[in-house]
Amino acid sequence: MKKLTVAAAAIFATAVLFAGGIDNKSNLNAGYLRNASRNTEHKRPEAVLYNIAGTGFMDDGLAFTVGNQFIFKKYTNDLEMNNTEYTDDKNVFFFPDFEAVYKKDNWAVFGGFGVFAGGGSLDYKDGNAATYLALFKKVFEKTTNQATANAVASNHSLDVYSVTMGEILGGAYQLNDNISISAAGRFLHSTQDMTLTCAPLASMGNGGSDLGYNAKGYGFGGIFGVNTKDLFLPGLYLSAQYQTITKMDMKFKDTTGTMTSGFGIVKDEKFHNDLPAVLSLGAGYYATEDLYFSISYNHYFNTQANMQNPLGKADLEYKDSWEVGIGCDWQVAPKVGVSGGLMYSKQGTKDDLNSAFSPVLDSFVAGCGVEYQFTKQIMGTLAYMHCRYINKDYEMSGKSMELDKDIYLASLGVTVRPFAK
Repeated sequence: MKKLTVAAAAIFATAVLFAGGIDNKSNLNAGYLRNASRNTEHKRPEAVLYNIAGTGFMDDGLAFTVGNQFIFKKYTNDLEMNNTEYTDDKNVFFFPDFEAVYKKDNWAVFGGFGVFAGGGSLDYKDGNAATYLALFKKVFEKTTNQATANAVASNHSLDVYSVTMGEILGGAYQLNDNISISAAGRFLHSTQDMTLTCAPLASMGNGGSDLGYNAKGYGFGGIFGVNTKDLFLPGLYLSAQYQTITKMDMKFKDTTGTMTSGFGIVKDEKFHNDLPAVLSLGAGYYATEDLYFSISYNHYFNTQANMQNPLGKADLEYKDSWEVGIGCDWQVAPKVGVSGGLMYSKQGTKDDLNSAFSPVLDSFVAGCGVEYQFTKQIMGTLAYMHCRYINKDYEMSGKSMELDKDIYLASLGVTVRPFAK
């Protein structure tokens, strides 16, 4: 069987909901939606996910947070060739996180769980621009009839699921009143599933109407951080954190349909899907005891990571990505705190390197939220965020399409300090 063309490569793309880098998540925790500038976090357990050295400045005792995000999304790509808009609007209602810190004198130990990449499902009921191009080309090669090729390519659906979850475990040490240092390990486990359903595939030697695969992978990396407070100015917090590259080889565990070999998808073979190293910097300042302003910067070293398209194992040579955010946390009353923040993300995509499934686009993010202290032991969080993306033209196999997406997020979280008095 003749191999399918490069136009089909994006069929095996992963699903990304809200990414800071190409695949890295930024919304790791329910509290992130209140204020995206989190790199100097030092009061709440969410420091485990954003500023591990900040745990060294937390109050003594045990504290843990449980949260969930509700994600409402719409992805679109307009294909110029057939003047068609393809849409995915499948929402995500389970996106959990957990963080725990135990602080005693100068020491802190911590652990956490979150979704670090992917994290959702895509449901293109009519396929999308990339799958249309792949099927159209394949059928046209066999029939040389454009009407037949269009009829087949216009009659298919696509389901994609991708999630990379992980656990963090580490400790922090407060060197003195002004400096805290920290180190942690992060273990990741990733799953990808894809199913393309097209009835004519059965008559094309596929052995059925479904074409797809399941792949799994594992990786481990380190996180190192330092946080200062009052070192140069009373009320000033500065942070720096480096997250090492996480090498991850994905292995095809199962395949569906005999035509997968034509895409280079072979059971038990592997492809690289590294998460790049990340440098995070932050600065925060208490204008008053109850009013805290912050700025955060994240740089994703995509060029150092080995990311491959499962089809043919072609390297995906993205440029580095970066994002910058500002925010404010204000304790307006003894039991009530409000937060707000803005962030801009610049992605490392190129005109011919992106995904028609889950477009990787530059974005503006705005979030706000409220915290309420029900008792000394229990605090609740409610937050909302809107991610507005900048649409982008994308060239695939000589065909032009416009990529766009829009995401709204809401979250609930509970922080518990069981032994607080």
